[in-house]
Amino acid sequence: MILTTHLSSSQPHDVGNEIWQEPLADVIRAEAEMIAGYAGAELLGAGTRDALRERIISEMTVALVSEGDTYQAPDNVVYTLNDDPEPGTRERVDTLVGMSSGPEQPVVEEVLQFENLPLTQGGSRQAIVRWSNGSESTALVWYADETLSPVDHVGRQ
Repeated sequence: MILTTHLSSSQPHDVGNEIWQEPLADVIRAEAEMIAGYAGAELLGAGTRDALRERIISEMTVALVSEGDTYQAPDNVVYTLNDDPEPGTRERVDTLVGMSSGPEQPVVEEVLQFENLPLTQGGSRQAIVRWSNGSESTALVWYADETLSPVDHVGRQ
């Protein structure tokens, strides 16, 4: 059986007792957790998230028993329990959306120098670099005794 969440960005749950399937009770609990977790004041009313989750679990468990059963959650999302179609015939929905990493961060263009630091600093050495945006600053601070050399790996696999 397949539990379909009627949202364009969701994937169906293959429910059942086989090793590759999810138990229906686990799917219902997960969906109820999601609804309660994102519920605003209009869904919660005077109750708590725990109370809403338990109510949804109870309602979904009663409503979704056999093929063709549907349930409309308090957030108006509809769930349908369907018979499993033949492998490879399920309609696939592209759920990838474009993402932006935000403003481009500068990258190191050139290492200008290495400097020893006074004992009061948070390290004993630093690397001064030129960034892709033209600025120059410290890119890395470390303790010199923490660097590894090829000798540190001799005899290790």
